[in-house]
Amino acid sequence: VNNQEVVTELDNTVLKVFLPQPLKSGESIKFNIDFKTYFDRGGSVRRRMKLFNGYGYKHYDGVLWYPRISVYDNKFGWTTDQHLGREFYGNFGTFDVELTLANNFVLDATGNLINREEVLPEELRQKLDIRNFKDKPLYEAPSVVIPYDSTIRKTWKFHAENVHDFAWTADPTYRIGEVEWNGVKVISLAQEPHASRWQYAAEFTSKIIKVYSEDIGMYGYPKMIVADARDGMEYPMLTLNGGFDPDHRSLLAHEVAHNWFYGMVANNETYRAFMDEGFTQFLNSHSLRKIDGDTMVRREPKSAYLKKFMEPQKTIDRTVYYGYMQDAVTGDDGYLNTHSDKFGGALRHGGGYRHVYYKTGVMLYNLQYVLGDELFWAAMQHYFQQWKFCHPYPEDFRNSIIQFTGVDLNWFFDQWLETMKQIDYGVKSVKKAQGDDNYTITFNRKGRMEMPIDFTVIGKSDTTYNFHIPNNWFEKETDATILPRWIGWDKLRPEYEAVVNIPGGIKNVIIDPTERLADINMLDNSRKKPISLSFDHRVFNMRDWRKYEAFWRPDIWYNGYDGIKAGLHSNGSFFNHKHIYEFTGWYNTGLLQNQEIASFAPDDYERFSFRLSYKTSIRRVMKNSFVFGSAAALDGLRAGTLGVERWNEKETTRLYGFFRMMYRPDTTSLNYLVFPEEWQHGKFNNTINFGIDHQYQYQKGTGNLNLHMRSSAFTNDYNFSTIALTSVNKNRIGKFDFNTRIFAQYGVATALPDESALYLYGANPEELMDNKYTRAAGFFPPEWAGFGNTTGHFHHGGGLNLRGYSGYLAPFTDADDNVRLGYKGLSGAAINAELGFDRLITLMPRKLRNTFKVNTYLFADAGIMDFDITGPLAFAPLRADAGIGTALTIKKWGPLQMVKPLTIRFDMPLWLNRTPATDPEYFQFRWIFGINRAF
Repeated sequence: VNNQEVVTELDNTVLKVFLPQPLKSGESIKFNIDFKTYFDRGGSVRRRMKLFNGYGYKHYDGVLWYPRISVYDNKFGWTTDQHLGREFYGNFGTFDVELTLANNFVLDATGNLINREEVLPEELRQKLDIRNFKDKPLYEAPSVVIPYDSTIRKTWKFHAENVHDFAWTADPTYRIGEVEWNGVKVISLAQEPHASRWQYAAEFTSKIIKVYSEDIGMYGYPKMIVADARDGMEYPMLTLNGGFDPDHRSLLAHEVAHNWFYGMVANNETYRAFMDEGFTQFLNSHSLRKIDGDTMVRREPKSAYLKKFMEPQKTIDRTVYYGYMQDAVTGDDGYLNTHSDKFGGALRHGGGYRHVYYKTGVMLYNLQYVLGDELFWAAMQHYFQQWKFCHPYPEDFRNSIIQFTGVDLNWFFDQWLETMKQIDYGVKSVKKAQGDDNYTITFNRKGRMEMPIDFTVIGKSDTTYNFHIPNNWFEKETDATILPRWIGWDKLRPEYEAVVNIPGGIKNVIIDPTERLADINMLDNSRKKPISLSFDHRVFNMRDWRKYEAFWRPDIWYNGYDGIKAGLHSNGSFFNHKHIYEFTGWYNTGLLQNQEIASFAPDDYERFSFRLSYKTSIRRVMKNSFVFGSAAALDGLRAGTLGVERWNEKETTRLYGFFRMMYRPDTTSLNYLVFPEEWQHGKFNNTINFGIDHQYQYQKGTGNLNLHMRSSAFTNDYNFSTIALTSVNKNRIGKFDFNTRIFAQYGVATALPDESALYLYGANPEELMDNKYTRAAGFFPPEWAGFGNTTGHFHHGGGLNLRGYSGYLAPFTDADDNVRLGYKGLSGAAINAELGFDRLITLMPRKLRNTFKVNTYLFADAGIMDFDITGPLAFAPLRADAGIGTALTIKKWGPLQMVKPLTIRFDMPLWLNRTPATDPEYFQFRWIFGINRAF
């Protein structure tokens, strides 16, 4: 410091320097810092320097690469927050930087390049122009424009003023696009193999800068770079991006917008991220709507089916509202005024951090709704002009808007920034009032957040009438009829009556036809319920938070007894959160019955069958909770459930409880079953069930833990209780996947239903009913299933899961020399393991990997079974198996994006420790077939 060695104190990412003498206001001091910076592990430290190989060349992103002096500001004095993976907070200054690299690199950075003729002469610049590569096939290897010469280095010199960071990017394959708007040079840098899809990037970015400059405030720097760098980060005059046009337009709009709030306003994002990310997300949405229109521009799919059924995405939803509503409807939308590192300590967008983007964006749209368009934009421009280059904090933004508008908005900012309250208004009733054509419209407020209300009345003549209900003394500029104020919050005045005159009567009442009011339940925001019914094409589209969506489709299925089942399926929900239902009804034709299955009573199959399920949120009673139920008369079974579940906030733990009823009326109903001898007819199998699911992650794996308790209830036919613990862990070890399942169950019973017993081989008949391929016979030969004196060929995961003993009665001799059967019981324990090696040896051709996946693995299973169901614990001898298996998963079904994957499994239990008398060899070829993985 001033040419003197000084004492320092290092605390993780913060270095304290003890000055030789105090630094007084208005004085200056000079630091000379000798430091080493490096590209660690390819840039694996988040947001830091990045190095990767692209098409045979090294790509460098030099970001957050030097020691930065802490900001001394009005709020904290010296800011001393540790750098824990989010953005830095920096001082404005002037930067003079020289970067020396190999001669073949194309480089650009923050600031003006001051030796352009030396490093990028015009002739070379023209060779690198992106337009030269507009017809180059995507991903084709790059050409060599600048041959590498190990004896030559280039030094690029940059000068930048009024910036608080300096960043650079370099790649030999960069090709350059450039346009200019209002004196600002807009530069795109694209890797040559991507150049054909980056032709529009510079021009589009110039349009973005124009929108932001005109609507917020003039861009204050001489250039802007958008670089093709497998990233999404912002630095002064430089943004690192990825993707291709038009899909990356939103990313470009977002990262460029940072240069207004992160860049020029320069709030402390280490402390309060919402002031940058949220304002940026709002501008992102605003610019896309202004440039491209109200729907997202997307690349048309090749499939005619997808073209027909992919719905346009509203830009405002995709960029702002959808992300907010997903959590707001659950009451878990986060506190905005929170330290950036304290959203549950989560990285990236976890722990609620994503709402610094989405909730803030929605807040600004709702501020626009409150103030009116003209006053809102004037206030935002005032804030930008007042605080650019000045490091504001949340209170500065609040005060700037309030002072400029002259409106008391403390109620607004308090509830949006400091609470997790939500907006929920509704049209309660419309009634005739005294006087000609007078009507009383009653609104109710069910959410805790208060807002003014704009609403439109549509008369029976289709004439529209607009009204505005202020929620305080402020009345915005509007052409609507202004009604008396509705001052109230929480339980204070939850209802409001508006008396309106509508000649000819009222057809509909709609709250906020502009759809900016972030109401979490739009089902009651109009007199007519917003419900749509459309064909269930199984193409994924974003759910619409403005209406209840229902779908229908024909449903064709099959089993060996009903034959072809012709039916209709319908499903629906409000935003996948409320009133979620599925219904399928079939007429069973008897066509193409399996004659072996239907041989005893071919005409006694059930003519009709159905399945219905329902689930809805009860968050007002208990947060993150749902009630659910189901009913079915399907494949010979009469069944129903009714229960409740609750999730923790991270959605990693679920508590549940439910009642289940199962009943098969007669022997004919058993003809459907894979194991017809293992279900008793004419008896009610009713149970009460409680349990907990917990999912967890660790460094190289994931796990799931389930504790399930059940007891027979409300029946005289059975009497049993069980408690079971299942732990499944999936681990990545180098090129191998090592997966384990540990299972243990203890039970007591005086009368145990066969269908609910614990089975040695795998799933019991009750569990088979949960899979549409196994709930009824017909998808594989009947002789593969059943239990006998030797092993069979059908397996389904569950129970003790000893797949090598599929179909085997597992007889043994007990201590009294009695022959007992060990294939089912009530208590037992097992361990199952698989060592996958498909990442080491890949069998699927590369072109098919998006559609199919082949897993290959070694497996081993071992377990013990209690064979005395009604007496004290008495275990059969330990049984074990081992072998090799493969599973083929059909991941995609063409354009049917929402059809679930199907896994077909072929396992070979080559070794058994206890063999059937008919096949006594310990090592021999055996095989089993299954749907889905064993665990």
